[in-house]
Amino acid sequence: MDRVICITDGTNAALHALALAALQGGSISASAAASRLNVSPTYLSKILQGMAAKGIIESSRGLGGGFSLKKRAGDIRCLDIVEALEGPLPARHCLFASPVCASGECAISALCASIQKQIREALAATSIEDIARSFAPEPRKGSDSPKQ
Repeated sequence: MDRVICITDGTNAALHALALAALQGGSISASAAASRLNVSPTYLSKILQGMAAKGIIESSRGLGGGFSLKKRAGDIRCLDIVEALEGPLPARHCLFASPVCASGECAISALCASIQKQIREALAATSIEDIARSFAPEPRKGSDSPKQ
């Protein structure tokens, strides 16, 4: 599936980290997000710093510092994040590296165009808030045992 959308692990981590921030009232530390996503805090911090440099989020240093959404989670579109971190979605007209169709036009180019359009529309229609809703709540501390 990752080859269908062709986004990097970094962009995937960024989308998830922003969703976690949304669940936390709009802010999160890189270490807290990294722990939840099972990625390196240093790696995630670099990604989030890059997003802050692009004006998508704000960073604050020091005790209680972290990263904050600059807009409401419902107003941040996945397409905006993907394009900010990766550039415009690539147009693929053929799935082979070099064309193989005798006509010069890929036999499945219409299918490729349709899929690309659907992916773009889905990313544009999906907000960080939508992603946040799909996260299962974190288990509460001390609630490992079932209540009797």
